[in-house]
Amino acid sequence: MSSYPHLFSPLQIGSITVRNRIMQTAHVKLFAHNAVDSQRNVAYQSARAKGGAGLLITGNRVVHPTSTTGFPRVAWAYLPEALEADRKLTEAVHEHGAAIFAQLNHFGLNASSDSADDYRVLWGPSSVKSPAYGETPKAMELEDIREVVEWWGRSAELTRAGGFDGTEVHISHSYLLHQFLSPLYNKRTDEYGGSFENRLRFAREVIEEVRRRAGADWVVGVRISLTDFIPGALDVEDAVRVAQMLEADGGIDYVNVTAAGYHNIFRAIEPSDVPDGYLVDLTAQVKAAVALPVFTVGGIKDAAFAEEILTSGKADMVAMTRAQIADPEFANKVRDGRDDEVYHCIRGNQGCIGRVFKGLPITCTVNPAAGREQRFGEGTLVPAEEPGRCLVIGGGPAGMKAAETFARRGHDVTLLEREDRLGGQVNLILRTPARDEFGWIARDLEVQLRRHGVDVRLATEATAASVRELSPDGVIVATGAVASRTGFSSVNPLVEQLPGVERENVLTVWDVLLESRSAGKRVVVLDDDGTRYAAGVTEVLLDRGCTVELVSRWPALFPSTLTTLDMAHLYGRLLGKGLTYRLNSWATGIEDDHVSVINLYSGAAETLTGVDTVVLATGPRANDALYFALKGEVQNLHRIGDCVAPRKLDHAIYEGYLGGRELWSPEERYIYEGELERDEPVPIEA
Repeated sequence: MSSYPHLFSPLQIGSITVRNRIMQTAHVKLFAHNAVDSQRNVAYQSARAKGGAGLLITGNRVVHPTSTTGFPRVAWAYLPEALEADRKLTEAVHEHGAAIFAQLNHFGLNASSDSADDYRVLWGPSSVKSPAYGETPKAMELEDIREVVEWWGRSAELTRAGGFDGTEVHISHSYLLHQFLSPLYNKRTDEYGGSFENRLRFAREVIEEVRRRAGADWVVGVRISLTDFIPGALDVEDAVRVAQMLEADGGIDYVNVTAAGYHNIFRAIEPSDVPDGYLVDLTAQVKAAVALPVFTVGGIKDAAFAEEILTSGKADMVAMTRAQIADPEFANKVRDGRDDEVYHCIRGNQGCIGRVFKGLPITCTVNPAAGREQRFGEGTLVPAEEPGRCLVIGGGPAGMKAAETFARRGHDVTLLEREDRLGGQVNLILRTPARDEFGWIARDLEVQLRRHGVDVRLATEATAASVRELSPDGVIVATGAVASRTGFSSVNPLVEQLPGVERENVLTVWDVLLESRSAGKRVVVLDDDGTRYAAGVTEVLLDRGCTVELVSRWPALFPSTLTTLDMAHLYGRLLGKGLTYRLNSWATGIEDDHVSVINLYSGAAETLTGVDTVVLATGPRANDALYFALKGEVQNLHRIGDCVAPRKLDHAIYEGYLGGRELWSPEERYIYEGELERDEPVPIEA
């Protein structure tokens, strides 16, 4: 008996029955090649099907050439040439017992008119400037609307021929059909504007055409927005009305929900700053209003929570999308009572949506195999030919991942950690607000270390002598980084040490977070980083009652947080707590109670007076002394993570995984662009 009887009960959706209530919603992955879903997507989707998911929905598949996206590697649903690839994808998913729907969409005005090889005109309901790219579209004429309806139906026909079990019509996230529905975009005065019924007309015509072309026995559903989260725009009452009207039309088999759009896209893919299940209560209002199956979403990663949602009748199916990016075996593990073996999503948004906004295919901070299943997925971990005694020095994310992977391959592994707990710099992250989810990294890896018999020795500082005494067959140094106290910034690269940083009132981020040194009342933070690292320490200082002024070399406040979708949360909290700041600036020197600052573009100099403390948010430096002490003295020596060069968590865990697999040569380590998209990946040559 499962601990989650509702979660693992079947669900009838139109003409099909799915095996359980766990789904993965449509999410952009950028895995397509030549506008067709590639082998990379086949491997990705089939891994989640094999992992036990009941239903998968592909990411956006566009229905018309005017739906340019601004992103590369997006599939075009209207290409007959895609049928072979689609059948390969759907057969792979069906082989493992899951169902798969294709989401069909048109981006409308929230796209770019710059395609790879030509220029195009964006189409939208009205000539309203896009919040995504700042472009103004053409207001669609009636013949344009009829053309898109026809192409949408054609795309659905091809989708069915490709072996999909159904399709989802996208009416959310500020894409074309949502644009017609929302007063944020629709300013029309004809039969497609004005009244609610008129604004929904386009979507109803699309659904009618899809149903006509694809057949009554094929699943057709919709994804609707619960709310625009903007006063005066669409709200949950409108979502209920949409669901009821479409149900009454008789053309759809389910309602899948989401929220927000490009005016506030972070609310659709919330980071760790908000609780799991942030849309569940809104979903429940739609569920109470219709008889059709309703799917909920919103950062849900806990099986017990999903079970409670279903038991309470708030939804019929639970989307656990990022949860299954982090662990494709999620469904099987929780079904079999192996909840403690799950690798949890931390909702850091770095490996998934953060990469998409950079035009890169998705992966996952905690799961290096995500999007790289052909190389690193299940069945690719080769047992060690000659199991040996492996030593890992450092219990941060890189070292823990290396030790786990070594042990899974059959090695006898010892891990030495200087501190009295595992986690490394993750423990610093946990000292900053709204980052509790990051604790899963250390907790999940610690479970795996115990499970695979790794000898973990805490409060044990490795030295060159102690390593030689252990006489291991191989050593990985993962000693991480330490805070830099130089105040160096590349905006002034000839100044290796900022004048005045040796003063007692100059602290590092680590000093503040570890509370090893106290900050005064008025604090100046020098931000050379532009990331959550600087934002986190700033908020800690504000919460301790300090008056904080941030001096940043960047043209925006914490610019890297834009792509991870936590910028709005940070701005709201920090500015609300009284943060002041100056951008495009850097310090030229620190005195007892003042900091000299210069504008990087105008050259104007200022002096900040009455300063009690200066905090250097200038990034860490590699802690590599032990590695170089061992180099030449120990055979089979390698280093990974920040002690090579300080970078992101993604790099640390990925390098730990490569290290544990003993992939050290360039031929073994590097994945060349396009390799994963081909049917047959390039073989690894030793």
